[in-house]
Amino acid sequence: MIKSLGLRYPIFQGGMAWVADGKLAAAVSNAGGMGIIGAGHAPADVVSHEIEVAKSLTSRPFGVNVMLLSPHVKEVVKVIL
Repeated sequence: MIKSLGLRYPIFQGGMAWVADGKLAAAVSNAGGMGIIGAGHAPADVVSHEIEVAKSLTSRPFGVNVMLLSPHVKEVVKVIL
């Protein structure tokens, strides 16, 4: 599974809202783990910005943790897709 995800280590960073931004996710991914952006209750434009930050800092895989109770969940999922 590690190789199929493009990871060097079986480490998935927690998607901690407001702490796990694009910079942290990119750093974890660059170090060989799976970086995760924490969407929390952020609106879609904020999540989109953090995804662009991560993309600018890494070519490695990363993910986004979606808070399903967020009032912005539908728009955030559209941004991610």
